[in-house]
Amino acid sequence: MYAEKFELLEAKIRETAMLVSRLREEKQQLEWENEHLRARVAELESHIQGVAGAEPPYEPEIDHLLEQLDTLQQDADMPPRSTASPLGVAPTPSVVQSSPSRTQPESPLEPPPRALTLLEEHVQRGMLHEHAGEYEPAISAYQRALEVDGENLDVAQRLAFLLEKLNRDVEAAAVWDKIWAIRGAQTSPRRRRLR
Repeated sequence: MYAEKFELLEAKIRETAMLVSRLREEKQQLEWENEHLRARVAELESHIQGVAGAEPPYEPEIDHLLEQLDTLQQDADMPPRSTASPLGVAPTPSVVQSSPSRTQPESPLEPPPRALTLLEEHVQRGMLHEHAGEYEPAISAYQRALEVDGENLDVAQRLAFLLEKLNRDVEAAAVWDKIWAIRGAQTSPRRRRLR
């Protein structure tokens, strides 16, 4: 009886030893594959960095756009040079074009570029400053736009959100009050009675 148990025990020990041996081999194989995968990942990362370094990311020329807006603002602040042309026709306002080299429409079907209004100039200047992270000039541009059109909800909301972003809650609250007053005035008299 004891001899049979010893034989079974020896057989189980041999099986366990073989399993341990196989597990060690599999572990070595996995470690080898892991090393090769790590090397491949490092190779791919260096390739990605090389590709990313070859082409600089696109960045809009915000400084150039801001210079153009400043020039337009200075032109708008200056009085016109003459009130009449030699032909008796009033001079046309300056036109903002999409690109400096473009002076004529490309096709007869394309409408000519139109002049920006003073409100649009202030709003665009504010958006450019805000996008560039220059918040104080953006706030003053939005405030100038509201001086031109005090009931423009889009501009008022941009200003309120920007003030909140800068934790200037008291100023933002005043702008929000103005926004709600404008919205209340724009609702129809029938809707106001229902409330």
